[in-house]
Amino acid sequence: MIIGIAGPMSLELLKKKLPENIELPSGYPFPMTAMLVNGLIERGYRVIAFTTSKGIREPLVLHGHKLTLCIAKWQPHAARDLFYSERKDLLMLMKEYQADIINAQWSYEFAWAASSAKIPCLITLRDHAMTIFRYQTDPYRFMRLIMNYIVLKKAKYLSVNSKYLYNKLDTQKKGRTRIIPNFYPKFIEGLAYNQAEKSKYILSVSNGFGKIKNIDTALKAFALVRKYYHDIEYYLIGDGMEPSGPAYQFAKKKNIICGVKFLGKVPFNEVINKIHKAQIFLHPSREESFGMAVLEAMIMGTPVIGGEKSGNIPYLLDHGKAGELCNVNSPEDIEKSILKILQDEDYAEKLMSNAYIYAKKKYSENIIVSKYIDYYYDILNQ
Repeated sequence: MIIGIAGPMSLELLKKKLPENIELPSGYPFPMTAMLVNGLIERGYRVIAFTTSKGIREPLVLHGHKLTLCIAKWQPHAARDLFYSERKDLLMLMKEYQADIINAQWSYEFAWAASSAKIPCLITLRDHAMTIFRYQTDPYRFMRLIMNYIVLKKAKYLSVNSKYLYNKLDTQKKGRTRIIPNFYPKFIEGLAYNQAEKSKYILSVSNGFGKIKNIDTALKAFALVRKYYHDIEYYLIGDGMEPSGPAYQFAKKKNIICGVKFLGKVPFNEVINKIHKAQIFLHPSREESFGMAVLEAMIMGTPVIGGEKSGNIPYLLDHGKAGELCNVNSPEDIEKSILKILQDEDYAEKLMSNAYIYAKKKYSENIIVSKYIDYYYDILNQ
């Protein structure tokens, strides 16, 4: 079986599967798709990966051991025409480099191209377009909403990465959908918790400073915590979290910038290192289809605080057994949860132990990649 994986990818994670002298263009800050590609290759399957990049002028194809990497050009303002150029180039590449089945990630340009390729196609949903549009009512999200409608109308086989997303589907779509969660990177299992390695900072990883990500409320909560812990810091990683970015501008305007480090986009391995060394991983998002960074914190022994009504977060944190749940709309409630963990070492240890056991039992690579492979074979057999 030759498996096609289509979606945004952290291309640096595919370097080991390609010749050493190949230079890769810029990819996406989303490791999960590349991790799935690597997991399939390591189990002996040949994979054709389809993605896009801002860093090329023409479609690019790279060949490695058991991996063919097909990269289409990403166009500025692509949403205006429903990503027509990207879809056209992706479809061209999918026809030229044919897989037995394509697993497309998200319900947008990659899934639209894959479902037009006239080969078996599994579409993996990783967000809920209507929920995001309610938080971000802008033209870009409206165009994404249209694409989602078109893709789901054509889709024959679906998977979702959480029970939360599954519950968002109508009865008809549920009948052709399986729940296959994300999995954590294998190498972080070796980063066992060590109190001596912890540094005095709280960490949030967030791609965006909009209403849904809720970093403004987290900044207000941290300012309250600083009244009790003057030496603790708050690290912010991700798009919009860079120095002089929107998170910085907000904190400066509200005069709550003291102790906050705005790190912006950083490489995946550095993100992992920062999560591992944090005293608390704070995830203030109001809605989350899965919560990949939360899962990584759980397996590395960093206690997590998340929203009690934030999409998949209550499921991922085992309804409060594997992490602290709170009202993320309230700075005071977030502050209370932070202080509870900082002031009660036994409680923090209990959260970390429960989180590690729960994450390893449900979200390891062996379990999740096997579920994908089984689904691929079931689709092909039909």
